[in-house]
Amino acid sequence: MVFKANGFPLWLPLFFMTAALGAEIHVSPTGNDAASGSATAPLATLAAARDKADQAKAGNQPVTILLHGGTYYLTAPLVIGPANSGTATAPIIYAAYPGDKPIISGGIKLPDTLTWKAGTGPIMVAGIGANLKVDQLFLNGKRQILARYPNFDSTKFLDGYDANCFGPARVALWKNPTEGPGYIRALHPNMWGGMSFIITGKNNDNTLAMQWVSDNNNGTTMHPTYRMVENIFEELDAPGEWFYRKSTGQLFFYPPAGANLEAAKIELASQDELIRVVGTATEKVSGIVFRNLTFAHTYRTLFSKPYEPILRSDWHIARAGAVYMENAEGIRVESCLFDQVGGNGIFMSGYNRNNVVYNNTFTDAGASCVNAIGLVSAVRCPFLWGNAAKCADRTPGPLTPDYPAFITIDNNTMTHFGRFEKQTAGVNLGITESDTVRHNTIHDCPRAGININTGRFGGHDISYNWVYNDLLESSDHGPFNSWGRDRNLDFKDDTTATTLDAWKRTVIHHNRFETKPGNFGIDLDDQSSNYLQYDNLLLGGGLKMQWHRYNTYTNNILVGGANVQMHGIWMGSQDVVTHNVFTSSQPYYIGFFPAGSYLPDTIKAHTRLIDSNCLAVNAGITSNEGNYTLAQWKTAGLDVHSVSGDPQFTDVNKTWTAYAPKGDYTVKAGSPALAIGFKNFPMDSFGVVAPVPTSIAQKPYAMDRSGEPGLFELRFVNGGLFISHDGDYRVRIATVRGRTVKVLNGSKGSRVYLETRGMSPGLYLATVQVRQGMESRVFILN
Repeated sequence: MVFKANGFPLWLPLFFMTAALGAEIHVSPTGNDAASGSATAPLATLAAARDKADQAKAGNQPVTILLHGGTYYLTAPLVIGPANSGTATAPIIYAAYPGDKPIISGGIKLPDTLTWKAGTGPIMVAGIGANLKVDQLFLNGKRQILARYPNFDSTKFLDGYDANCFGPARVALWKNPTEGPGYIRALHPNMWGGMSFIITGKNNDNTLAMQWVSDNNNGTTMHPTYRMVENIFEELDAPGEWFYRKSTGQLFFYPPAGANLEAAKIELASQDELIRVVGTATEKVSGIVFRNLTFAHTYRTLFSKPYEPILRSDWHIARAGAVYMENAEGIRVESCLFDQVGGNGIFMSGYNRNNVVYNNTFTDAGASCVNAIGLVSAVRCPFLWGNAAKCADRTPGPLTPDYPAFITIDNNTMTHFGRFEKQTAGVNLGITESDTVRHNTIHDCPRAGININTGRFGGHDISYNWVYNDLLESSDHGPFNSWGRDRNLDFKDDTTATTLDAWKRTVIHHNRFETKPGNFGIDLDDQSSNYLQYDNLLLGGGLKMQWHRYNTYTNNILVGGANVQMHGIWMGSQDVVTHNVFTSSQPYYIGFFPAGSYLPDTIKAHTRLIDSNCLAVNAGITSNEGNYTLAQWKTAGLDVHSVSGDPQFTDVNKTWTAYAPKGDYTVKAGSPALAIGFKNFPMDSFGVVAPVPTSIAQKPYAMDRSGEPGLFELRFVNGGLFISHDGDYRVRIATVRGRTVKVLNGSKGSRVYLETRGMSPGLYLATVQVRQGMESRVFILN
């Protein structure tokens, strides 16, 4: 754990800085780019502020661009290049003016004087200009519904589906389905994400010509039932629906009940991206901070950007985001709101190093929230599906540095994303290395919460996350999902080749993953190798073992339908399954394929250790080779020292104070789980923790003690925490959720010292108590 000598963590070097440090440049939507940029004469545009900041750089001081309240409508993304860089100690900060809410928008605001006329029935019509690029409409900040069939129903897949949504009888009602153009959005036949098409023609027999947009890496066939159409004029028939006719410039809108269009604020998404932080191979962009900003009104990438495969993963991706980074270092996005963006929230493409995404909220994104995806040029043997030629390159690791590394994605809330693209995740990693994903709360999504698209290159720390309400529009997955499908696959009979690409171990620990029974809590899919998983709470979904090596599953709790599913056992897998607690109505293990793989002797021969687990389940294995009892399992040398019995959880219905996840799965003293080596781990540290108040002072401050001045000092020195007070006192160190970590006693004139190296990363409270009262300070360990 690393700290600054003045008491603030190195990973948050700017969090407590005030705008008074260094130069200030003010911007306002009502400003003037010819002005000075002072508080009383602000600039009008972000581009002018960026250029002004280049002139204001001096010495080792930051430059803060303060955005005053209002909406900044961009006609093109703000491009930040190497010449606009700051440094780690003197960054360029784009921040909200204290107390204001600036919105960076890719939208077009309709004039307040716009004239609406009555159309057919309740539909209103206004002329807004021809040939605009728009595909989302917001009424007073809320996304409306592009004209569609069937009508919007948030309780169903795709917000409503109909197998015959573009059958001949339906198509016969459409005069010109290409004028929008019309779109078809569907699910994959196996519900592995989305499958989308642009309507390119209508045939004489009322069938459609269509073009696939390439949004999936598993063929082009759509699901026979889960499909819908949108952007068809004749389907404009429900409140909230709208349609824009490019050729005439007419906007048709069926307003929701009670809406007053004359007084409403109406915005249309137009720009694909808002911020582009882009350097070159030889000159990187560095030292840029975005803080307390709102990003909104971006165009859907689903139908506007080209897609590419992430090697052999199930995904095709569009390299675009509301905030896009490439050849960038030390970029921070913190405490921002990504509000109903049309595609990805943040996309880090190719070379990126040491970027931080901290304490943001992503809501209703069209695609994924945060992506870190390297380039194929970084990969040795970049195989795609259909390219089965083996590669002679046996050098471990990456080929070039064109990939993200040491990225931190911490303490973010990600909810209701994947509104249009279904092969999405809250955090999506691919061709990347040594990233940290921790303390994120991720929920209500069509597919996984956290996804690692390829085994290249490992080294990630996935910890303290809370994922729930996942897989709402897909199947065969889990809150956490990964694929290998690298040289590990092409040299599957060679155990020495397994870590050529996943050359660093990925660790998944202290997460709470919830899903529907039958799914996987941690889905290590095809050839995902070199993983360590410990201290995870898996509710509903269990562990998946599928054609891989060198994976360890230890000290996890599996509850409510969660078990281990074996999908193929590779020779010399070296899997370790030990000290776990299994309590489920399902069999302990379920084996599927291939034939012959699930004989207990075969499993014993190809795994390193399956033993010392606590089993409150239907013991044994169920497979197409037959069912085996725990006794037969033990005869083969598996789970020889495992025990059966109730693990005795403390309180699975416990409601925590100021902590959302319910249930305390700590096992009680005397639990059989403790006898086999299981160790309890904290149940109050999953997901987002409270952000540090920006009002915390950087120096010791006085504490009111009945008129007698007092001093409470807290500072970090050499990896430890010093606390002192000028009277007799007691110090309690606790998590922000209330779990006590340490209690220390001090006397007047002395300092107590807390060794922090053994403490988990996170947010803590130091409370000093004296006879006359108490006072608390917040601090973060990284």
